[in-house]
Amino acid sequence: ITLNPVIAKLQKDKDGDIGYIRLTQFNAYAPSELARAVNKLEEKGADSYVLDLRNNPGGLLQAGIEVARLWLDSGIVVYTVNRQGIQGNFESFGPALTQDTLVVLVKQGTASASEILAGALKDNKRATLVGEKTFGKGLIQSLFELSDGSGLAVTIAKYETPNHQDINKLGITPDKVVSSEPMKINQIATSDDVQYQAAVEILHSTVRS
Repeated sequence: ITLNPVIAKLQKDKDGDIGYIRLTQFNAYAPSELARAVNKLEEKGADSYVLDLRNNPGGLLQAGIEVARLWLDSGIVVYTVNRQGIQGNFESFGPALTQDTLVVLVKQGTASASEILAGALKDNKRATLVGEKTFGKGLIQSLFELSDGSGLAVTIAKYETPNHQDINKLGITPDKVVSSEPMKINQIATSDDVQYQAAVEILHSTVRS
């Protein structure tokens, strides 16, 4: 069963057409489906974007990295740091699918690969983050099978954003903090969605400037 984790639509607005993309998880199809959504929205005339990562619990690390690369021309996506302080990194080599202004929505349910993506876009100054502090899940674990059939999960490293911010148990604080009450699914990205409306206002101010 193929699960499409991307929900996309064009939101008509007085200051320009906004491409709204909600990414619900990072499965193997996330990068290709998001790329397809951006290309379709570009064809329809989108001139700015809102990427909604609220309540996205994460998923495949590689999918998160590939999605970040879709938005970045260059730069570090994420660092990995082990107990000895030895660092590895994943980079973006571009070109990005679009240079249009981007706002990313996050909240407490935004975790793991979602935080890696949000941190990469924030630290590379590619996007403005709006919402609430993210969950704070940034450990890399390996699983070892024991002789009795049980397993052991051992933490071997952690993730850091491009600016070397530790994600684990700290989360990522958005550029603009906006609290929100629980909503029904049909209220998301509407006038009832205060976080989305805050993102739209940022896009408006960018257009005016």
